Amino acid sequence: MRSSLLAIGCLAATFSLPALANGQDALADSNVAEQLLWSQVYSQGGTTLYCGTAFSGEGSELKASLIYSSKQIKSVLDCVTTRQCAIIAPRYRYMMSDLHNIYPVLTRVELARRNAQFGELDDNVPSAFADIGCDMKTSFRLVEPRDQAKGNVARALFYMSIEYDLPIGNQVQLYKKWHQMDPPDAEEMARNNKIASLQGTRNRFIDNPELVEKLIKN
Repeated sequence: MRSSLLAIGCLAATFSLPALANGQDALADSNVAEQLLWSQVYSQGGTTLYCGTAFSGEGSELKASLIYSSKQIKSVLDCVTTRQCAIIAPRYRYMMSDLHNIYPVLTRVELARRNAQFGELDDNVPSAFADIGCDMKTSFRLVEPRDQAKGNVARALFYMSIEYDLPIGNQVQLYKKWHQMDPPDAEEMARNNKIASLQGTRNRFIDNPELVEKLIKN
């Protein structure tokens, strides 16, 4: 637990204050959040985050994937079970159910993403999913999303870090670069609006992309 607290404490040196917020307090059940993701946020279908694969609705080939993963959250809180995590951090269930942190992905891709961190891999590393036209690189410990998803990933991570005081370690500058190279598009802004109507919070980095420059020290 001590190492986790030290990691959280380091966040204050990364972000300029006032930065921390309170997260959402409307959804405390991850199953309900997942149902809302498919029935409300993507009621008209959409595209998967990492591969840009079009879909018309929920299906077995799709997964609701947490960008700031459950493994990372549990590691920060130094807990294992949902009950234990909720005791340590009363906001845990809200973290796990926050729709700003949940995106539709292909099931096959989620299996590769689940236990890996986001980062950049060498240019000579081929996509692990070239056979399905997905430009996402993977290694044992790292995954690098396609360029069109990098900004979405960065802004979700910044949101979770600010709203729930979760650390993002020494990757701040990398995520800042991703945010700059892939700014919010119409699809991401529409998603932000839908989620705000369901849980009452907005991702400030989608509404005001320049906040990344103001909050993050160079």
